[in-house]
Amino acid sequence: MPCSTPEDCSAPRYWKRFILLAIRTGLGIAILVWVFSQLPLDEFVAALWRGALNWRWWAMGLFFAGMGLAGAAIRWRALLRAQQVDLTASRTMRLFFIGQFFNSFLPGSCGGDAARVYYVFRETELKRTEAMTTVVVDRGIGFLTLVFFACGMLAWQFTYVVEERWAQMAGLLMLAILLVAAIVSILAFHQHFFDRWPRVTQWLRRWRLGPILIRAYDAVYVYRDRPTVLAVSVALSLVNLAGLTLACYAFGRSLGIDVSLLYYFTLFPVITALSSIPLTPGAFGVREGLFVQLFAIPGVSAAGAVSLSLMVYGGGLAWSLFGGLLFINYTARFGVSWRDEWRKLQNQPLP
Repeated sequence: MPCSTPEDCSAPRYWKRFILLAIRTGLGIAILVWVFSQLPLDEFVAALWRGALNWRWWAMGLFFAGMGLAGAAIRWRALLRAQQVDLTASRTMRLFFIGQFFNSFLPGSCGGDAARVYYVFRETELKRTEAMTTVVVDRGIGFLTLVFFACGMLAWQFTYVVEERWAQMAGLLMLAILLVAAIVSILAFHQHFFDRWPRVTQWLRRWRLGPILIRAYDAVYVYRDRPTVLAVSVALSLVNLAGLTLACYAFGRSLGIDVSLLYYFTLFPVITALSSIPLTPGAFGVREGLFVQLFAIPGVSAAGAVSLSLMVYGGGLAWSLFGGLLFINYTARFGVSWRDEWRKLQNQPLP
């Protein structure tokens, strides 16, 4: 986690972030060590080699992963248009995949979402707070759709959930997340919160970040009166989920994993949702552990499950590299060195 000056490195905030990152990284390494201690390494290497040779299946997996990510990019465009920002489909795709690149490769304080905020703010008349809001709502709709779908699939497979301890734990956690999200959504959107609680508004305006929070909430509240936009966003979230799940299935077939597609649509959304909890950087360790425990239910070996996890991660990484190429091309069009742009984005603050 680099910092721009020695003074920044001595700041308490920087060291708190550094310590937190070190703890999260250590947790991820510990989980990975535990996972790999359970593996027969010769079986693991053989599984990866088999997957590499079955190029038709992993190429299909890359295609489906791209389809899922394209669905997410189109969803973001629909949310931008609701804020009166009509980026073309090609520009939206470019900025979305550049965000994917930064999400995977930028080690500084700027992640992919912050990069998207920065570029939308720079390319349009949209204020930075509203630009940030579109990204937050985009993430929120995608995550809630994912959790709702995962809960529905687990309910459909109720007998299988009751019999398996890991599925029980995952199902209960999914249900808890869904209930909390439902309560927060009802409280936030049943009525304009700051109109209902004017004293809270007055208190927030005295705080430095208060006006920003109020503007952000106003921007989010716009979507309450856009049911068509919300319906389209949910549908595109399902396209995103279907594409990524089919990619996981195709990668599994390349590894010789013969499991019903129904299992993939039951287990993969749960793994994706739980991996979104930021316990470790990039969910490494957590993702592999979840694949091992949940895919053991349909009888997939630990070596096969870890290999599948790595191939799914590799598919996302491949599309992130594509975003990196778009980033280099994008900066070249404006006569800016990509290295200078990289350094600028590392120090780019949010609103």
